[in-house]
Amino acid sequence: MDLRLVRRLGHFLAVAEEGHFGRAAARLGISQPPLTAQIQALERELGVKLLERSGKGARPTREGEALLPLARRLAEGAGQIETLARELRAGRHAPMMLACVTSALFDHLPPLVRALQAARPDAAISVREMDTADAVEALRRGEVDLALVRLDRDRHPVRLRALGRDVLAAALPVGHRLADGAGPLPLAALADEPMLVLPRAISPAYSDAMVAACHAAGFAPRVTREVGSAMAQLGFVAAGLGVALVSTGMARLRPPGVAFRDLEGPIHAVGVALAWNAERESGTTRLALELAGRVFATPVGATPDSA
Repeated sequence: MDLRLVRRLGHFLAVAEEGHFGRAAARLGISQPPLTAQIQALERELGVKLLERSGKGARPTREGEALLPLARRLAEGAGQIETLARELRAGRHAPMMLACVTSALFDHLPPLVRALQAARPDAAISVREMDTADAVEALRRGEVDLALVRLDRDRHPVRLRALGRDVLAAALPVGHRLADGAGPLPLAALADEPMLVLPRAISPAYSDAMVAACHAAGFAPRVTREVGSAMAQLGFVAAGLGVALVSTGMARLRPPGVAFRDLEGPIHAVGVALAWNAERESGTTRLALELAGRVFATPVGATPDSA
């Protein structure tokens, strides 16, 4: 980023918003001649005239109007960089960005965030709800530091630490003939039911586990609709559009209009794992992994660093 260009764009933005060189100079805390010189230098650098003077002040040209939205975004970004730099100089920690699948928002995210906040009270923590596929790509691109996802093995350079086991439950519309029953429900009872599923691209391991469970029960799922998220799955079930196989983490949400039945087995789902990019590992990442090891029990049959 050319900070000089960004600074000049900020000067242009001030004049465009104030409509007057004098008021813009006062807002920026400089005198008017240096401001005029900065605007002229910017116009020479870009090769277009950005402002035109009038008897009442100044206003953007057509070219200036076209550049205004980008100038605002750059000014905001520069301001955020300066704020973060001040915080880092003061000894504060860099912000942490977490991605989280819907089904981990209530069982896994809260204890991990609480532990992180207790360990580093001055660290800013942000959370983005994402599906597994998007979270893995965000980790690869460095857009998030950690992710709570449903994966069964590493995807280089993304590594996993399993946080627990999970099982599948049947989600049924309230009033469905199978909604009220004693004891666990045989999965084969859903063989003829219209099934609502997540696209395989969202979470291949989870989708494959669901299909494999149905095949083991002697049938292929009768998929009638793919939905974009686990919450949408439950919404469509509540609307009576089909049934779904969901994690017990989603079942604990108990949304209105949906009844849940445990399945015979139990039938294990792909558990939630804490994922990170091994090529971008930081002190904050290592701290989160250490805390996760304390907060969550290591599942049977899993190594500490993989699912």
